[in-house]
Amino acid sequence: MAGRTKGARIILAAGCLAAGLGAGPRASAQTLSAGLSVVPAGPMETVFDWSREACVKSHVPDAPARAFRNAEGEVRLIVSHNDNRALVGSSLHAVRPSCAVLYEARRSADLAAFDDLSWIGGVYTHDGRTVYALAHTELRGERTPGQCPAGSYSACLLNTVTGLVSRDGGRTFRPEGQGKPPVVATLPYAFPTDRDARVGYANPTNIIARDGFYYAFVFADGYRGQKRGNCLIRTRTLDDPSSWRAWNGADFSARFVDPFRDAVADTDAHTCTPVAPNVIGRMIGGLVTLRGSNEVMAVFADKRRGAGGQVVEGIFTTVSRDLLHWSEPSLVMEAQLLWDKDCTRPDAYFYPSLIDAGARTFSFEDFGDKGFLYLTRYQLKNCKVTWDRDLVRVPVRLHRGG
Repeated sequence: MAGRTKGARIILAAGCLAAGLGAGPRASAQTLSAGLSVVPAGPMETVFDWSREACVKSHVPDAPARAFRNAEGEVRLIVSHNDNRALVGSSLHAVRPSCAVLYEARRSADLAAFDDLSWIGGVYTHDGRTVYALAHTELRGERTPGQCPAGSYSACLLNTVTGLVSRDGGRTFRPEGQGKPPVVATLPYAFPTDRDARVGYANPTNIIARDGFYYAFVFADGYRGQKRGNCLIRTRTLDDPSSWRAWNGADFSARFVDPFRDAVADTDAHTCTPVAPNVIGRMIGGLVTLRGSNEVMAVFADKRRGAGGQVVEGIFTTVSRDLLHWSEPSLVMEAQLLWDKDCTRPDAYFYPSLIDAGARTFSFEDFGDKGFLYLTRYQLKNCKVTWDRDLVRVPVRLHRGG
């Protein structure tokens, strides 16, 4: 693949991660490792160039990149829009665009079917044959007559998370609902019409296995009893979307319900408590388990105030041993972010994920001494987002110490 060095200004993250305390639901307090971060190790490379390689106009990276290896040794790097496609090759370094659609929801105006528009957000496979996925599924109320009086996209958007499965090594996916809508997470209220912006649960991370459970994060917008932030969810059974439970501040007993079908008496019992909102204020792009340790690293885009009081905008990482308590974020690189364009630069970045080409798991959930930071690069036109969006990556290495 062709490499390009234009784009974000890459800088070495300075300083140590602050030491903190973390305690899992059943674990004693543990001290987080200090000074653990990733730092750039080379120039930015273009993995997928929309202007030259897109199969159709909508063939864009509109969610964090997710990789898995199937049983035939084929690596599939998912580039999600609501017509989900993948880059395919013999290794992460050799993937090329495939025009085959992995999954496309039916744009159903029956919102109770949870089958409107879906982006594959997180994948997991034990064996490279059966591949489970969490999908960001949008229910667009403005397209259903009488559903949403506001009649506009944002004010009528309900974000949900649904479950998909592939039985052919990730070549095609279908809803994993066992005869009912594959609901993983949705708000416990009837379709909300008393707001002027999107609500719900969105942008699931990749899935990691840990202590007999499978974990992921989803991002919640603040609405009624649901506070804004990253919600930690887990399950033991990936083939049952309804089995996922959320952290409620004390344990994982918060069960999501389907208000289209279920009577809900105590709505607050079916919302989540965001994890570490003062540490990670924006959606988490991806998770990796650091090989040789019990630590998990999360990557996210943000605009934060540095130790010297200056505001820094870019990509950050943070580390945890229990997924509940997270270290002070460490800057990986500065970049103009999608939601904070100043219109003086021709590009912006979002949707970070970390992937190690030498990962030992089918789902690339582990990360060693080096790997890549994947990003979507938006080629702006007159300070506006267009379809021209590329998938890029920056080589990074794990850095220990101050």
